[in-house]
Amino acid sequence: MKLRFSRSSLNLIIFTCIILIGWASIDANINKQHTEDSRKTEIIVLPALSELQQQTWSSREGVQVIWQTRLDTDLHIRIRGQEPKPSNTESTNTNNPLNSTVVSWQRDYWQWDINIGEDFELGLSKLSQQIKDFPTTLKGQPATIVLQGPWSSDIARLTSARLIKSLELKPLTSFAATTNATRAADSTEVRTCPWQPVSAQYWLQDQLANTHYSRANIDAKQWWLSKWPKFASINEQSLHTWKQTFVQQWQLNWQNPATQFDILADLAYYRLPQNYLLEGYWGINALDVKQLEMYLSQCQVQEPMLKPVLETEPAEHLGSIPHGEKEKQQ
Repeated sequence: MKLRFSRSSLNLIIFTCIILIGWASIDANINKQHTEDSRKTEIIVLPALSELQQQTWSSREGVQVIWQTRLDTDLHIRIRGQEPKPSNTESTNTNNPLNSTVVSWQRDYWQWDINIGEDFELGLSKLSQQIKDFPTTLKGQPATIVLQGPWSSDIARLTSARLIKSLELKPLTSFAATTNATRAADSTEVRTCPWQPVSAQYWLQDQLANTHYSRANIDAKQWWLSKWPKFASINEQSLHTWKQTFVQQWQLNWQNPATQFDILADLAYYRLPQNYLLEGYWGINALDVKQLEMYLSQCQVQEPMLKPVLETEPAEHLGSIPHGEKEKQQ
């Protein structure tokens, strides 16, 4: 038996099928968009951060000092100095040109770390010996001092004053002058990236193979990158995963005395506002794929320098910048 349909019936069946297919497609797109929107608007819970309990001051010589009170650590002292100018007999691009066990070298600075314990009297004796053994070629250099430990702030002030006088430390000079001199020496190609948003800068930092590939330029309000990373595809899911990992790691770092010490050293050396780092943490939920891609598109390649530049006048220290309830300077 053959089924026979009139032309009008066939048209009605075809029209109905088209409607059903279209409806199914619309419903699938709505569900997909809803999933993407819900992932995009999913908020990361940001736990409160404890205060760092630090004080900041400048010595009479203009050297910036940061002191952090912690009762659960020995007294640690870190002097971070700008890399001395290269000479015919000594290159500062080696890992440790002075062969010193207490001085470490990075691309744009040297660092002197000592632990003098928790006992005051024994600590003073050890400090005196460390000052005596300090490399002579690093005396008289621009530097900043960070101290952390259980002693009082008065002792910290006296200790920093002694270090500044004994080591003849000077205020840090303009970041641009030292960076340009380094670039002139090795003809490094540098990318400059915007200062804001900080959360986008955090994402970019996490893509670098080595954190020393990036430096803050407080004078120009830029970040300078000597190595440009290769990126995987950026989407809302991968960005959300990164946010979760970042917040968890930030919490651990914020509570750890050693990483706190590193944070304070970066704040002092790069002369960053104290609320700058926290802007990235508290603003993490505002970062989306579109904003991140726009940020990356603004990173510009700077041509390698061929001639050294002249030194500029010392940059002014920013001092403390209050930032409400999230963190305050003591």
